[in-house]
Amino acid sequence: MRASCCICYTTDSGYLLPTLVSAIQARRYSSREKADVAIYCLNAPVGVETVFAKVSAAEGINFNAIRSEDIDGANAMLARLFLAHLLPKDYRHFLYIDGDTQITDSLDPLLDYPVPPRRFLAASDPMTFAAPGSDRHGREIAAYFSALGISRQQQTLYFNTGVLRVNRDGWDEIGMNAWRLFNTHQEHLRFPDQDALNLAGMALRIPMSLCWNFPIFMHNAGVRKRIAPRIKHFMGAPKPWHGNFPPWDASTHQPYLDVIMKYPELSFYLPRMSTARKLRYVAQQHYKRGLETLTWAWDERRNRILDYEKDLSNSTNWPHLVATALPV
Repeated sequence: MRASCCICYTTDSGYLLPTLVSAIQARRYSSREKADVAIYCLNAPVGVETVFAKVSAAEGINFNAIRSEDIDGANAMLARLFLAHLLPKDYRHFLYIDGDTQITDSLDPLLDYPVPPRRFLAASDPMTFAAPGSDRHGREIAAYFSALGISRQQQTLYFNTGVLRVNRDGWDEIGMNAWRLFNTHQEHLRFPDQDALNLAGMALRIPMSLCWNFPIFMHNAGVRKRIAPRIKHFMGAPKPWHGNFPPWDASTHQPYLDVIMKYPELSFYLPRMSTARKLRYVAQQHYKRGLETLTWAWDERRNRILDYEKDLSNSTNWPHLVATALPV
């Protein structure tokens, strides 16, 4: 019997193994009666489909091959806009998760949240904590938002699309409006799917804690223990499947090795990095750790992050969606 909610991923063959690792973790950290787990892979070669469908089935994950014509010619990044078309109709809710994530604790509280029709949950994007600043980075972000038509008053409402907890009723309209906005303004969009979804759905978004979509660089902001992340989002590069880079350690790279050890046929699909590039990234990440500590951990931005979490914890509407470690 199918659950009424689906934890779903959209990807292409290039991101398929990391996506599978996150999906395996989603299956481990969610109750089967509450949600199914599904991967929608765009334009994968038949041989790749065969390998990943077999492993997915062994892990209790539904693997679905889709083609460009199924999503109006969009790429994998934009496929989340079409989830109302892709998902079987008996799923009334879904939880979309990006493939460059790791899940470390139960998703059940998020699955249990009664999202109203035509609404969805999303965490604020890190840019919202930097945009009000008077430094160059903050001014550049604010100027970009303004160029998109997002007013100063709305800029703190800009959300990240890496994790979306959605009531399916209304997502078709939201997604198709975002798709139309993307096609109209794509040459001006720095973050294509995210910008388009914000323009289409900002007024319909309900804020949720960063514990459900924790940008990994915020390890350097000194807020991790206060937020107690359950879904870690590896925005930018390098990614954890590339190796052990600050701000994470070797244990974060290990899940990809564990899956390959269990299923050796997947070894070919692990994205790899040259030694020279890895050395550059190691140096870069050490530099970024120092810079981000200075600009986030000892800056007003850290206070904005914690104030955002406190505002959620003080709301009677979604108390169980905030970080349990954050003092009320």
